[in-house]
Amino acid sequence: MRTPKAPLLLLCVWWCCCGLAMVAAESGGTQPKEHSDSTDLHSSSSSACTCACPSDIHAALREMSVLIGEQRAELRSAKTQIAALEARLGASESQVEQIRKDSQKGRVAFSVSLETTSSGHTGPFNTGTTLVFKQVFSNVGNGYNANTGFFTAPVRGVYEFSFVLHSAGSSVTTLGTLRRNRQTVVSVYSTQGSHHNNASNGASMLLEQGDVVDVFMPENKRVFDNQHHYTTFRGHLLFHVEAAASSTK
Repeated sequence: MRTPKAPLLLLCVWWCCCGLAMVAAESGGTQPKEHSDSTDLHSSSSSACTCACPSDIHAALREMSVLIGEQRAELRSAKTQIAALEARLGASESQVEQIRKDSQKGRVAFSVSLETTSSGHTGPFNTGTTLVFKQVFSNVGNGYNANTGFFTAPVRGVYEFSFVLHSAGSSVTTLGTLRRNRQTVVSVYSTQGSHHNNASNGASMLLEQGDVVDVFMPENKRVFDNQHHYTTFRGHLLFHVEAAASSTK
């Protein structure tokens, strides 16, 4: 940015003109005749200075006007840059807030077991039933309901589920299915006449908000669990998926 020199120049020009004018006024009409030539010379110089002053002032004013215009342009440019920076800052704050919201949405996980401290078989029943896992190890996001055995997806996204069913030395078959919205996704099967055995399976699936997942045991089947928690069910959100925007024709 240029330093405005016009005010200093204007002051110097004004001081010079005033000084010469005072000298001319004091010497006018009182000088001896023998100094008339010198007086004429001073008068000519004073007149020349007096005539030169207006043009110098106008030049200084023009320079000041140019400098003021440049400063106004620089000020407008600075305001534009500040506005752009404020807009970028606002966009960054919005992105940070969206990331925070997404991270909050991504906190969904649960891990449960069929029994708490008791030991024994569940089933067989005359009709199929949803296994209600009573022992809750974790339930981040409160998606799992320990009263019904259902997990309800709190957000749209891809989830991973796995389950383990334990059979304890019985001729009755252990069979269970992982279901989404009461439709079979994957199943496990185990039968042991005199030994213990674990059967496990799992799947990753896209769930809409409100979809339900459970472990279902068909009729005439049973499963074993005790305080060591052999029969388990768990799941968590892998990543959130935004709903596709509807297209308009």
